[in-house]
Amino acid sequence: MKNPVSFISGAIRKRLKINKRTPLPIKLRHRYLYILPTRHGLVFFAILLAILIGAINHNNNLGFILTFLLGGISFVSIFHTFRNLSGLTLLSARAIPVFVGQTASFAICVENSGPPRASLCFNFRNREQTIFDLAAGEKQTITVPHATAERGLLRPDILSVSTTYPLGLFRCWSLLYLDAQCLVYPRPVSGPTITAHGLTKDDNEGKSGGPGVDDFAGLKNYQPGDPLQHLSWKSFSRGQGLQRKVFEGQAGETIYFDLDALPGQDLEWKLSRICHMILQAEAHRMAYGLRTGNHLIEPALGGRHKRSCLRRLALIGQGEG
Repeated sequence: MKNPVSFISGAIRKRLKINKRTPLPIKLRHRYLYILPTRHGLVFFAILLAILIGAINHNNNLGFILTFLLGGISFVSIFHTFRNLSGLTLLSARAIPVFVGQTASFAICVENSGPPRASLCFNFRNREQTIFDLAAGEKQTITVPHATAERGLLRPDILSVSTTYPLGLFRCWSLLYLDAQCLVYPRPVSGPTITAHGLTKDDNEGKSGGPGVDDFAGLKNYQPGDPLQHLSWKSFSRGQGLQRKVFEGQAGETIYFDLDALPGQDLEWKLSRICHMILQAEAHRMAYGLRTGNHLIEPALGGRHKRSCLRRLALIGQGEG
């Protein structure tokens, strides 16, 4: 049997035609909120009705008192459940890039300008729930997970903001189509490094003595951002400070990664392979460039360059690639 609350939520979503992104910030007012009994609430009211019928049949005053007492408590809980969500403000939503298969985490900043709120539940449709409390006047950033299945710009599903506080008899909720996105990089696939060296004849000839991974060339002082796997712990233990190992060799000069240099016709596989090669080159501090069709990213190193290349791979064939 289909959950009646889910059925009604779907009907409301269709009736309101929720197909436009909701810009933030947004304050949850009455027009955004809906409230209905939960399954436990329906069972509770069925039992309450049975007690009332029994009290009427047997003219039992104690049964009447119990029925009206529990009924009054449940009636008051409607207003507490609704107030627990009403007036809540969603300020912003953002997410850091992830790779395909990883969980995207949308950081949603929530502000409470009213009384304390308990058991607030945020989740995207059919996703893991994030439950938290908010003190009066508190501003908090909560993380709501969202699965990733393909590369590109992930625009999240409808966000459900709900609560069943205080008794769990009623559920108050709001459906929001957030104007947010997360960049999803291709899934890295390991394999041999295939490069297209340079764009000129001189580049292709190569130069020995450049930074590479073949031969040990000595030690240099550690700089923030240097790969941790190249740290020289022996020199550190001898009190010579934090130093890193330096390698050089023919394989280490400026290199280019090119989609056309990889065999096969599977675009997603090629993007995944180049994604892994970029991560490897960055880890070994090898300057690299990226060529995709007529678009060229010049060789460089560093986090900004890596993100630029991975973004290029993620958006190929999606309007920005």
